[in-house]
Amino acid sequence: MPSQRKAPARTRNGGAEDRVFNAILDAVLDHRLVPGTKLKERELAEIFGTSRGAVRGALTRLGHSLLVELRPNRGAIIANPSPAETRELFEARRVVEAALVERLAKTLNAKQIAELRAFVAEEQKAYARGDDKDGKRRSIRFHKLLSEMAGNATLDRFLETLICRTPLLALAGSGRVAYCGAHEHRQIVEALARRDAGAAAKCMAAHLAHIEGQLTGASAPQAPATLAAALSPA
Repeated sequence: MPSQRKAPARTRNGGAEDRVFNAILDAVLDHRLVPGTKLKERELAEIFGTSRGAVRGALTRLGHSLLVELRPNRGAIIANPSPAETRELFEARRVVEAALVERLAKTLNAKQIAELRAFVAEEQKAYARGDDKDGKRRSIRFHKLLSEMAGNATLDRFLETLICRTPLLALAGSGRVAYCGAHEHRQIVEALARRDAGAAAKCMAAHLAHIEGQLTGASAPQAPATLAAALSPA
């Protein structure tokens, strides 16, 4: 009987931890939480109406994804990559994603090609109707989808960390498009459909270089008025 009473508590805590984790992740992707923003356990617990333990668990997970810097005795902040880290991140992405598309060009089947073409078409529709939020999410997801299709679990996990880190570089208020959208993605897909591994790798490298170039020299983001406001999707 005691074990039955404890189980619901763990379930509730796990659900609360997921809620905090996803809310912070969404706020980073939407540029509502900018690099350097302080994340105080007590304040977050009050905002989400949950325990500090659930908040601490969520921040730890975000730290593993490199979205949050966990500073001993000083709390957590949204990570703020330096220019050197930015260069290193894109260098790593170019190496990993070139290898993934070269692998994928040899293994891609007709169903996967159709799925990628449909995905890019939906991505283009999102941008065309002015839904940049949905478009950017799809632009991020495109790279992860390629990685999953390539079938190398180790590279997929590594790339996921790099992809999570990238939105921190797309600074809010920069006036720049941080993700290239569907046009360059379509070029990559068509190179894959032709089984042209070399062309797919070159397209991917050029695409990532384009994104990096857009971010270079972007203006500094403005901090949110309050943490609660930043974590509200509205």
